[in-house]
Amino acid sequence: MKSSKTLLESSEVYLIAGQLDLSKFSHNEALHHALDKINYKELDEVFICSWEAVKGAASLYWKLRTIGVNWRILPINIKLPARQAEIATIIGVPTIRFAQSAIVGIDFFSKRVFDILVSSLLLAIIGLPLLVIALLIKLDSPGAILYRQTRVGLKGNHFKICKFRTMVENASELQQKLEAQNEIQGGILFKIKDDPRITRIGKYLRRYSLDELPQLFNVLRGEMSLVGPRPLPVRDVAKFSQDHFFRQEVLPGITGLWQVSGRSDTGSEGVFDLDFEYIENWSLGLDFKILLQTVQVVFQAKGAY
Repeated sequence: MKSSKTLLESSEVYLIAGQLDLSKFSHNEALHHALDKINYKELDEVFICSWEAVKGAASLYWKLRTIGVNWRILPINIKLPARQAEIATIIGVPTIRFAQSAIVGIDFFSKRVFDILVSSLLLAIIGLPLLVIALLIKLDSPGAILYRQTRVGLKGNHFKICKFRTMVENASELQQKLEAQNEIQGGILFKIKDDPRITRIGKYLRRYSLDELPQLFNVLRGEMSLVGPRPLPVRDVAKFSQDHFFRQEVLPGITGLWQVSGRSDTGSEGVFDLDFEYIENWSLGLDFKILLQTVQVVFQAKGAY
């Protein structure tokens, strides 16, 4: 009962007039005697926080129905996704029905329009800084300016991700020798601090995530979204368990809940939990919120290496 009161008061919508622990009444007569003492004229609604714990539920139902006060069952122990739901009764059992959580149909279309408009605007604004970064990379170390790697995207399709090169040319070959030093818990994702493959300019690009900016072109091509689960290399996806493939039901993103919740300091399972939370609770508002938080995290350079 205490937790339910705290929940209702925290909403700043309800003023709690009183509480009654229905589980303490062993028979209907005592329950009805207690209910008769309540001044229902002062109440707008009655919340029942544990219907299954009520003895004589049928009598209580009839009592509440006839006194002219609205009442609700409040399942406080159930944490539900923030998605549109439909309540229906099946064979007398109340159910909460959710539509498929993958971003499809009109949701996919609205997200795609948002991605195109925002990424086009960003590219128009940062065009000159991109050229400066490209020049610095060329002067810092031999090799290509852009780094392209095969990543696994929507529905398991492969595509070439674009990033500014932050490592030496033979970084992929050197990774095999560094696997034992992997510092990401779970062993699926690969990252180590003070990675010897990173170039001088690469350290600064990674710290402020500037190496990710060319992925705006991946967004325009429809291979990625601004916000979503990170597209992982084939090496990482090969280590997935069956429970991890849900993240490939949506477009991968440049940023996401992982990036604003610790970035490289988050373990593999923590990343998958955040991906699931994002997909289940997706909205354009959530995307916009994550983009704003990403700017803050990038300037703080927290958890990036």
